[in-house]
Amino acid sequence: MGFQARIKKHKPFLKVIHMKKRFAWANAHKDWTKDDWRCMVFSGETKVNVWGPDGVKYYWKRPDDKLRSNHLDLTVKGGGGSVMMWGCITYDGPGYACGIYDGTMKKEDYIHTLDTTLMDTLNYYNYDPKNIYFQQDNDPKHTSKVTKV
Repeated sequence: MGFQARIKKHKPFLKVIHMKKRFAWANAHKDWTKDDWRCMVFSGETKVNVWGPDGVKYYWKRPDDKLRSNHLDLTVKGGGGSVMMWGCITYDGPGYACGIYDGTMKKEDYIHTLDTTLMDTLNYYNYDPKNIYFQQDNDPKHTSKVTKV
């Protein structure tokens, strides 16, 4: 019948309010100059797998070909583990990265990361902390009263 299996594409779920806020942010910054963007520092956390990606893996072979070692996905018990990382990026390049060792960053850990890793990055690029715009998501540890001090 001509049907073929396809993997669904990932798309973040955005409510209308999210789309409006993103559009408003982009619209508010559309006339920024290079000097304005030079003051911006973006940050985020991500998971890094120790033993290969999480996603679906493919191999190609003809129906009559024998199974070869490169057709197999080697695994380790327990999945091999992962490490959570925090990092930032500036106009002038990437910042230092920091491992989140137990997989969960608490607000106290976040404050320590800002005081050390972020400050080391700003010093490396000769950025004045008083003159930057620090962009982060609205994770509760990022927006807690203690982190805003």
